[in-house]
Amino acid sequence: MITTRLLPLAALVATFATPAAAVTLSTPLLAGNGQAGIMFDLVAGGQALTVTGGALSLDAGSHSVEVYTRSGTVVGNLGPTGWTLISTINGVAGGGEGTQTFFDFADFAMAAGSTTGIYFNALAGTPVNYTNGVAVGGVVASDANLSIRSGFGRGSAFGGDFSPRNFNGSITYTIGAGAVPEPASWALLLAGFGLTGAVARRRRTAVSA
Repeated sequence: MITTRLLPLAALVATFATPAAAVTLSTPLLAGNGQAGIMFDLVAGGQALTVTGGALSLDAGSHSVEVYTRSGTVVGNLGPTGWTLISTINGVAGGGEGTQTFFDFADFAMAAGSTTGIYFNALAGTPVNYTNGVAVGGVVASDANLSIRSGFGRGSAFGGDFSPRNFNGSITYTIGAGAVPEPASWALLLAGFGLTGAVARRRRTAVSA
């Protein structure tokens, strides 16, 4: 009887613990140009998303890459104001033009219909491959949930800008605003465990009496 009553709680735990399926949206790897970094917009579709990582097309060698984000478009926001450095990744192994190097960076959420600027910056040299675009803001790649827009090639650390430039790489995301429960959700879950345990102990005591 006790085991049967614990099953719904176990199912709830399994639901919390199961990660959402990751989706990777890739752009054409046409190269033809490059610099220290690239800055562009991500636009969410009709569902909230969590961006969890991505890929760059990098010259051969080992590179250190910074990832910045900002709420809203990159257009008119090419300087450092409003940008947040979310990750610095060392030892990113570039494979040359036409290849992608995947790496994780700090997750960030996107509300349905929102725009987030993202900026990849190599800390040394000009290893980031990209392609000359047609117009800033034009769609470079898209699926039902996310679009990657044409943006700006950048010199090192918010240096000179070159536009329009199309990102060569990928963005990986999951559906939903977070891959793991928020602290409040865990608190409710733990409270459920405590309540279930108390009920089980009370029933065992009653049977023993």
